[in-house]
Amino acid sequence: MPRKTRFAIEDITQAALQVVRRDGMEKLTARTIAAELNASTMPIYSCGKTMVEIEEAVVEKAWEVLERFQDAPRSGDLYLDMGLGYVLFAKEERHLYKCIHSDKYPGINTAMAEDNLKRSMERVVDYPLLEGLPDEIKETVLIQGWIYSHGFADLMLNPLTQNMRELETEAQIVDSFIKANAMYWEGLKGVVEKHRSL
Repeated sequence: MPRKTRFAIEDITQAALQVVRRDGMEKLTARTIAAELNASTMPIYSCGKTMVEIEEAVVEKAWEVLERFQDAPRSGDLYLDMGLGYVLFAKEERHLYKCIHSDKYPGINTAMAEDNLKRSMERVVDYPLLEGLPDEIKETVLIQGWIYSHGFADLMLNPLTQNMRELETEAQIVDSFIKANAMYWEGLKGVVEKHRSL
């Protein structure tokens, strides 16, 4: 009798992540995870985790993928790179992007969003434009940047804009994002200078 194959929970989570990346969370089942692992469903059912817990683990992994996108240097500007990473994450990992905004996982997504903001605050601690400003101003700047990036990212997923030739490549997206941000930056500099003069 052949020995039963055992998988660590991390193997199962990684297989689940690949299913979601390719097909979306709605296709995630014990059967699709098993197919990804080239195994029966028994290891998934006996791993000690429910499907809801596996889904939540995938959502956590989605946030980790987002952070890798935000960490990648693209424009030479740390703040812009975080926003660009968010936009490119939406374009390249549309199913994972949907996971981090799904109202099916409010607890995990709220906690992970707070961690992401905290991490972003740590990253901009020495950012020249924000240097010496109180944390509440830095946080406001980051949240406003996220609002802009989120709008841009949603446009990338909108069927009406998916055929826009000027936004097909990463280089085109970076260029468009930087140009569009120029106006926002001018306004932001004015707000920062006003705060510094108080």
